Amino acid sequence: MDPRGKVALVTGAGYGIGRGIARTLAAAGATVIVDDIHDEHGRETVAMIEEAGGKAAYVHADVVQENDVVRMIAFAEETFGGLDILVNNAANEIEPPFYPYASPDRWRRTLEVCLVGVMAATQQAIKPMSERGGGAIVNLSSMAGVGFYPHDSPEYAAAKAGIMRLTATLAPLKQRLNIRVNCIAPNWVATEKVRAFVPQLSEEQRAAWFCPSIEDMARPEDIADAVMHLLRDDSLAGRVMLCDERDSRWLIPVNTDFFSLAERLQ
Repeated sequence: MDPRGKVALVTGAGYGIGRGIARTLAAAGATVIVDDIHDEHGRETVAMIEEAGGKAAYVHADVVQENDVVRMIAFAEETFGGLDILVNNAANEIEPPFYPYASPDRWRRTLEVCLVGVMAATQQAIKPMSERGGGAIVNLSSMAGVGFYPHDSPEYAAAKAGIMRLTATLAPLKQRLNIRVNCIAPNWVATEKVRAFVPQLSEEQRAAWFCPSIEDMARPEDIADAVMHLLRDDSLAGRVMLCDERDSRWLIPVNTDFFSLAERLQ
């Protein structure tokens, strides 16, 4: 899909990765709806896009709230005539305590924003996309959801793993409705918050959390470039892309044989 002339919606686009994706889409010629729950940040992103000559509008919507999701999609249709691209990027702040020590409202919020919110926005986007002949959806996961090793935030890792599996199961939408679903799973990304947070970590923490140096981390614009790659390649329905460090990307094979990799018990 060529983003020129398309209508794109990016959730959680008030700063960080979402802002980078929104600005890159606008620079490529898309009209961008910026969603966030922080009005000031969301409007800043719109202002940046407009100052660069792009076209954008802001909508306040919490992807956890079904009514907000419905209104967000309706906003795209009413303001710009439809929806062609959805980037499910919204994520909540994660900080200790984590599951099973966190209160249920804390760990449920992570599951609701990071996984249920993706499912809700995707479901609501299908109808307007199909009415325009198809579309493309890119879900933002995390390498926290890859593999079988422990993670300090089980709820975050579980939600991000769920996004990858969800994406793969939706591959048939390409044949049914010409709607292509893909996923990007970044490692650490050098956003404003990460740049402020990483210097506080000990060497032991950085090693345990697979945290590279800030200089080696992918930047928001690198993740935005990965989004553009998936949008433009029509052959990758249902595929998941890993983005580790800067300029480092892989596609997860769809036919990985876990039985051949596992240790058989007698």
